[in-house]
Amino acid sequence: MADDADREIENSKESEKELNRDWASLPTDLLCLMLPHLFLGDIKRFHNVCRSWRLTPTPSVQSPVLMSIGNDNTRCKFFHPLYKSPYSMYIPELFGAVPRFCKDGWLLMSRGDYSMFFLNPFTKALINLPDLPDLYDFGGITFTSSPTSSDCMVFGIYVNHDEELFSISTICRGEESWQVMHGENNSPFFLSHCNPVFHHGEFYCLGQHGNLGVYNPDEDYWTVLDKPHRQQLDPFLSHERNFLVECNGELLSVSLSFMGKSISISKLDSVEMTWHKVDSLVDQMLFVSNTSSLSAMRVVQGMENKIYLPRVHEKCGAFYSLASRLFQTFGNDFSRKDWYGTGELLSCCWIEPKADISYSKEELNWFEDA
Repeated sequence: MADDADREIENSKESEKELNRDWASLPTDLLCLMLPHLFLGDIKRFHNVCRSWRLTPTPSVQSPVLMSIGNDNTRCKFFHPLYKSPYSMYIPELFGAVPRFCKDGWLLMSRGDYSMFFLNPFTKALINLPDLPDLYDFGGITFTSSPTSSDCMVFGIYVNHDEELFSISTICRGEESWQVMHGENNSPFFLSHCNPVFHHGEFYCLGQHGNLGVYNPDEDYWTVLDKPHRQQLDPFLSHERNFLVECNGELLSVSLSFMGKSISISKLDSVEMTWHKVDSLVDQMLFVSNTSSLSAMRVVQGMENKIYLPRVHEKCGAFYSLASRLFQTFGNDFSRKDWYGTGELLSCCWIEPKADISYSKEELNWFEDA
C-alpha cells in the first residue's frame, strides 16, 4: 500500500511538472512543424510569444491563400485551405480596382479604362505602370517575374473570335509606354477564360479546344500551334472551364465541366505536342481561378493531390481530391461528386503570402531601370 501511495505521489509530481512546463523550451523541430499550419496574422502572433519562438524560421514555402475582394473594394478576406474562418484585411489601395493576375505575392490590378498598377497586399507596396494606350480589354494578362526585378515584363492579349484578329500589348520594367502589335491569327483560336503562362521564355495561351497560342518576346512573334488538340469533356455543353498551369517545369491543362461533374488534368508532351491524361499529382497541389492558377508542393500532410478552387462551402474552401474523386473541404464534412452546394467567389485570386519583405524606393519605381 505504501508503494502505491509513493507511486501516486510521484505521478502527481510528474503531472505538475508537465503543467508548469516552460513553453519557451519546446524543441525547434516541433515549432517548425507548427508554423506551416499558420498564415498571415497567426504567424506574427506565433513569433511574438517569446524569444525562442521569434527565432523559429518562417517556412520558406507557405500555402497559397484565396484572396477575395469585397463589394466596397477595400475589405478583403483571405481563405486558407485548411481553415474555416477567413482572415480579414482592410486595403484602401484597392478602392475602385479589379484584380487581373497574381504572381510572387504581387497583384496586377486595373482601375478605370487605362490605369494599371502592382500591389503587394501584405506590405501595401505599390508600383504604378504607364497608362494603357487603349481601354482595358485583355482576354488574358500575366507578368514574368516580380515587378521589382529588372527583367519583369507584362504581357496582355486580346483575341477577336469573329474576325480571327489578335492584339498583343507588352511593357518591360523601365519602359515609359506599352508596345502594341496587331495581326490576324494563322489558325482559328478561341482564348480560354484563363491567364497566359510564361514558360521557357515564351508566353503560352490556352484555347478552348486545348490548342495553344505562343508569343515569343525576343522575336516579337505570335503563332497558333497546329498541335495539340483535345476532346472536350462534354461537347454538348458550353460551360466547360479550362486553366493552364505550370507544374514542375511542365504545362498542365485543367478542364472542368458543368457543375464540376467531370474534371480532367492533362500534361503537355512538348516533343509530340500532345496532351496526356494525368491521374495523380502525387505531392503537388493545383490552385485554379480565372485570375491566377499555380502549383505548389504540399505544405502540410494531406493537402497534396488536390485541385483547390475559388469556391467555398460554409466559409470553408472547396477542393477536388484526385484520390477520392470527390469535392470536399477540410473544415466540415462536405463531400460530393459535383460542387453543388458551394458558392463561387468572383472577384478573387490565389496568392502566395509575401509579408516579410521590404522594398527600397528604387525598387518601387517602375522607371528606375530606364
